[in-house]
Amino acid sequence: MINLDQVYEYSQLLKIECIKKEVEEFIKGFTIKDIKLQKGTVECLFENNNGETIYLDISLKENVLIFLKKKDNLIEYVKIDNNLLLVHEIIEKRPNGIIYSIIKKMFDISNKFKNAYVLVDLVEQRFVFSRETLELFLNNCDFDNTKLSVYSLKIRKKENKVQCDYFTEFSTHMNNYAALKTGRKIKDNIYPTKTYLNGDEVSAIFDINDGEDRLYRIYDLYNGIINPRNENEICAINLGLLTPDSYNLKALRGITKMEDSIVGKSLINEDEKYLKYLKEMLYKRIGFKGNLELNRDSILSAITYKMSSSELVKRQIEEKLGISYDEFEKMDYYEQRKLIEEKTGKKVKLDYRLHIDGIPIDEDHIMTINQVDRRIDELTATGPKKIIKKLLNSLTKK
Repeated sequence: MINLDQVYEYSQLLKIECIKKEVEEFIKGFTIKDIKLQKGTVECLFENNNGETIYLDISLKENVLIFLKKKDNLIEYVKIDNNLLLVHEIIEKRPNGIIYSIIKKMFDISNKFKNAYVLVDLVEQRFVFSRETLELFLNNCDFDNTKLSVYSLKIRKKENKVQCDYFTEFSTHMNNYAALKTGRKIKDNIYPTKTYLNGDEVSAIFDINDGEDRLYRIYDLYNGIINPRNENEICAINLGLLTPDSYNLKALRGITKMEDSIVGKSLINEDEKYLKYLKEMLYKRIGFKGNLELNRDSILSAITYKMSSSELVKRQIEEKLGISYDEFEKMDYYEQRKLIEEKTGKKVKLDYRLHIDGIPIDEDHIMTINQVDRRIDELTATGPKKIIKKLLNSLTKK
């Protein structure tokens, strides 16, 4: 059986970790089916369970990788050259037109990250063409009956910015460091990156952790994409440490709405697996468990959700006891007692006194009705904090 390691043997580029990760992300879900050695070129074929294909050409002489991926209503080209420049072109057909995207990524060695190769520049340009513009622009092509591959070839050869109906550009860059004679380093703003949207600097919006993958995290946040890599930024928004504007800034600035108004909404089906991941992550990290839709308003509402005091108590119980609160609640008193003793290693003392609204009453603790009312008011005002403290103390003390 052919494995991916056999492909890596043919390319020096694939021995660079950051390039290898880019390639593995692009072919995720695909299996290599064939390798052919031609004159100075290695041709590889990948397939997935839906019968979709990816073609990879490896130029042995020039050390260049070229990918071609085709799906319904979508064609993608990727070229990675010996200068560590990755160019990713995407042609997406929509009901009333086409969106052509060019994403350029530049990689370089960084002494800040132990001389590893990292992504230092990312630029995305998007060109939106209505069907009317395409039919004029491409010599009266019939939009509905022309293959996407034909549009792809013609659009890629044209000067697109002048011809298209709508154009946007987003870019983000590792901040520039200049070495001084003293050995100190300075940078030209206070943020870890320089980020621009249509020429306007938006670096302050993306003031995120200064890690080697930060450009990826910024680009995903800009597009409203949540993944394990940027979950901490999502939690930072919830805590008020990062502005909510950073999540899906593209939609916030009206870019998504403008594109949809020109060419219609995407024909690519919403990913149920992605929605499931979002629900699980938002519950685990933030405590949100309501309805969720794949749009900015719905997801941002979930991101900024704040748990109530009772929900915090339940969350503490779940974390300490290792089961859901619903399961814990269904147990009888003796099962709950046994579980708590197993987790804490301490015996739970039984309280046989009669309780009224949480207040213990017995013959040695008779209270007037006024005292009862006052005690209930105190519990209502400060009860959740005391309950949390008691629970945590009982569950953490050994």
